[in-house]
Amino acid sequence: MNASRLIEIKQFHSAILNNDRDMYVYLPPGYESNATKRYPVLYMHDGQHVFFQDRKGESWDVHLTVDRLVAEGKIREIIVVAVAHVEDARIAEYMHANPDGHNVFDMTNQGELYEQFLLREVKPYIDTQYRTMPGKEHTALMGSSAGGLVSYNIGFRHPDTFGMIGALCPFFVSVDPATMEDRWLSKVYTKKEDLKIWMDVGDSEGYTVMEKHVRHVADVLLGAGYRSGDDFMFYVAVGSGHSQTDWAARVHAPLLYFFGDIGRPVRIDLHGPEVIGLEGPLRSLNPVVHYDSGFMMTDLCGRYEAGDPEIMEIGADGKLLPKKVGRTTVTYSGYHLTASLDIDVVPHISETVAVELYVKVPDCTPPTDKLYAGIELPPIREGLYGGTFMVPRNVSFVFRISRGLGKHETDRIGNEIPYRTFTADDGLVLNYEVENWVDSAADRLPGVLR
Repeated sequence: MNASRLIEIKQFHSAILNNDRDMYVYLPPGYESNATKRYPVLYMHDGQHVFFQDRKGESWDVHLTVDRLVAEGKIREIIVVAVAHVEDARIAEYMHANPDGHNVFDMTNQGELYEQFLLREVKPYIDTQYRTMPGKEHTALMGSSAGGLVSYNIGFRHPDTFGMIGALCPFFVSVDPATMEDRWLSKVYTKKEDLKIWMDVGDSEGYTVMEKHVRHVADVLLGAGYRSGDDFMFYVAVGSGHSQTDWAARVHAPLLYFFGDIGRPVRIDLHGPEVIGLEGPLRSLNPVVHYDSGFMMTDLCGRYEAGDPEIMEIGADGKLLPKKVGRTTVTYSGYHLTASLDIDVVPHISETVAVELYVKVPDCTPPTDKLYAGIELPPIREGLYGGTFMVPRNVSFVFRISRGLGKHETDRIGNEIPYRTFTADDGLVLNYEVENWVDSAADRLPGVLR
């Protein structure tokens, strides 16, 4: 039986961007045995993390997931093209012209050039070198964070080329943690295009990507005519942060949606707050529909009923509308399934809470003016960072303590440690200690190209 293969293309040159980058191509098990068969193609950004891990991040292990789904008969065989980013140019290349006419990150946005690189250099090369199905209905584009944002932009700007768009945790807004000012990084498209869209967000990404911003874009898509559960799949991933590990855990869902059969719904998990205030932050329900294939999504058009409608009403979009103090049960119905949740309504819940967070660092720590521990931490004295921070209530963080990209904490002998997590609540005091640091210069951890 044939096995899938990974091919490395070193230093692929772009005349448009005037730089070089590596690309990696996954060929399915049947590629060598049938010389006439052609295949759909998935193009992915941040290609150095699609099949491998390095010292700056884990791997999506997309080849393993595709192998499994193909072996289980759940998706067609596909080609995957992983386009690595150029480290110093990543954010610039993944950002299109800013809607407010300024560049938030003090750089010249190059998203328009990057899309031309994909359209005029990468895709023609792949279509020439490999047996692809080049039509839009067989061509997908996917990425996460800034890679999710550039996928969204390119999809709406070129729906005649990419018919399927995967935007995982798209970086729509840069939030200033000091002022909580929202700085939108992208135009929000209001015209419906002929696209199948997967969009998701983790509920524990802290300030990096916030659910409310991604949900706003989802609501705009619904208003434009996209249909939840049909040509638009949205998912709020419970307990999920902002890392390759998180995206690897759910990449099977967009793969099933784009290239296979999502199956039939078998279970609903209804997530939401246990307590909500008559005055305070607005909250929404998250009904996650699970399918027998392993697919899952958040239903944005469910039916809701409150046990006591005098205490609570629920909008069609799952937004909770408290009316008076009390306790009631809310019930979701959809896909011939139901799920319920008990919620208390209290007079007031504050929008923000004070969180004390302190990090002690080892003597080997190089001089640095800030640490990152979900929240940006200033120095207090030598060897100690942190302070008291006003944080939106219930915002959750999954993180490793770091001094910057690729400079995160490890254990004493340099091994990776589990991600830390916290959810902002009243009176939260956190004390962490870093044992050691890894400084990633660049080398990818050993990987085998098959």
